[in-house]
Amino acid sequence: MDLRPAPARWFEIVVPTEDAHDTMEVLARRGRVQFEWKGEHSVAAQLEPLREPIAGYRTFARQFERFWPEPVFEARCCTLPVEIAAQAAIRQIERWREAAGPLLERLNRLQRQQQELDLWRPLLASLAISGSSFDFGALAAAGPVLAGYALLLPEAGEPPGPSGALWAETRFEDKRALLGLIPRDDLPLLCERARARGADCLSVPDWFAGTADECSAELPYCIMEQERQAEHLEQELRKLAEDLGIDHAAGVLERLDWFQRTAENISCDSRYCWITGWTSEEDSGAINRALREVGVESSVEFVEPPQDASLPSVTRNPAWLQPFEVFTHAVGVPGVREADPTTWVALLVPLMFGYMCGDIGHGAVILTAGLLLRGRTELWPLFLFCGIASMGFGFAYGDVFGFEHLIEPLWVHPLAQPFTLLLVPVVAGALVLTVGVLLHFVQTCWRGQGRSEGVADVAQLLVYWGIILAFLDVRFGWLCLAGASLCIVNRLWTERSATALLIGIGQQIQNTFELLLNTLSFARVGAFALAHAALESAVIAIADGVSTLAVAVVIIVVGNLLVIVVEGLVVGIQTTRLVLFEFFMRFFEGTGQRFQPASLPPTDARTKDGRDRASRRRRRSSSPSPPGRGPGRGQL
Repeated sequence: MDLRPAPARWFEIVVPTEDAHDTMEVLARRGRVQFEWKGEHSVAAQLEPLREPIAGYRTFARQFERFWPEPVFEARCCTLPVEIAAQAAIRQIERWREAAGPLLERLNRLQRQQQELDLWRPLLASLAISGSSFDFGALAAAGPVLAGYALLLPEAGEPPGPSGALWAETRFEDKRALLGLIPRDDLPLLCERARARGADCLSVPDWFAGTADECSAELPYCIMEQERQAEHLEQELRKLAEDLGIDHAAGVLERLDWFQRTAENISCDSRYCWITGWTSEEDSGAINRALREVGVESSVEFVEPPQDASLPSVTRNPAWLQPFEVFTHAVGVPGVREADPTTWVALLVPLMFGYMCGDIGHGAVILTAGLLLRGRTELWPLFLFCGIASMGFGFAYGDVFGFEHLIEPLWVHPLAQPFTLLLVPVVAGALVLTVGVLLHFVQTCWRGQGRSEGVADVAQLLVYWGIILAFLDVRFGWLCLAGASLCIVNRLWTERSATALLIGIGQQIQNTFELLLNTLSFARVGAFALAHAALESAVIAIADGVSTLAVAVVIIVVGNLLVIVVEGLVVGIQTTRLVLFEFFMRFFEGTGQRFQPASLPPTDARTKDGRDRASRRRRRSSSPSPPGRGPGRGQL
């Protein structure tokens, strides 16, 4: 939790082309590297051979990954050049597709039959209830020249059957059902016309026999048998995928897909790759040790960044503080010579929110809402802190869901002492604005401008506090004179011109006026605290005027919920406004460059022979080219 962001460091590493993927993975896996290349890009030709196999893999995965085991990621992606590894991996998947073809066809046929049986179910149930004696066995045994069918049409749909088709019509639910016979060769045309009109065309299962009641009784057993067969086929498909090493092939292609997307920010020729960018690491030794663990012998070096590179800011706020960065990022990213206001925001936002919505019960509701939102939004801690602050001020006000006499206030009843409630935020606002000006003073020192702008900030504070304290004692007016004199001397010392002197005096008058107006803006914090207390008192007064206890309880519950929702929204807006406009405008510009670490590679390093692979890679790295070794399971 630093006062300002740390600057990222520019790194460079040159590696053999065959080590580029593993190097980038190691760097990205640490989560502290932003790849960036300043120069001509020459990596496109290296990535082109990966595009086709990866696109093919994505196509296969969309269709069949439910039959594959989870990808397995070795310590290193490839023992072969990446383009050869990609081709080998996609060939493994294609072999699985060829071997699985008959199983997939049987599974698809079973699934189509299951869908048709789901459509037969309500039809048979309707006919069974009506006592129909229609012989479905006759339809099932109509072949070989004829074929039985069932068309399920909308209520007003016209039969699509060709001339010569025979059918018997019945109705169920909001549909018409046509049960009939047709020459087997004409059945595909009939089904095509039916589907074009929004109808369902069902074949008659060969096991149908007897009436609708008898077929309906047999239907669950048939569906169970089909589900058993489908499950068995899926198990065979998964077993086949395991035997053919699809888990390892998918792991290789997932990692190469990541490499293809990430390697746009490096440069390669036929032998070497130059990998550069920014890192938040402070010690290159830790990175190089991680590279050695996977067999990469090259080392990362920290060097001066290119002149045209934008220096990113690295913030190291703890996890509990990060949700408050939403206020900071609403303005921008703090630069490396700019104060990070997140810590101050984490203090101000809950205090102002709690002051305006001080109620033990309301705070508990907001706190509970934050706990319920955990895992659904990253901002849930804001509800948590604001709820705790509301409960704290609720004890200070002695307020529980608008009931002001259940507990004694630790401080004041809002409606009993409104002037105090308005005055305290104004005084606190003056302190907040002073902190803002002091942070600007510190920033000017970081930028080497303390002798001009920094002195102007000191002069500004003297005038500002001289005016405020003069309301208590006129003798404090000397602070105003001291500040004005300091401003004049500062201007004459730095620029030594009458024009600059007049401009400086005018700026000080304007800034002082703005500070005083901003200070008065904090009075709205007390005003909303009074409004909150007045609304709750109104809810309680309405409930007291009702003679029925149940109605009074409903009024209290609904009224408090409305107050929580409406005031939570309004107070949240006002808190944000005071932070962004009154506080931030004193010092925060947000012109920094965001540090954006590369996405993590899809790997969990689940390997038992990682060290063996690394040692083999070290031996191979001394050779001019990779050994001629065919891809085996996990050896792509």
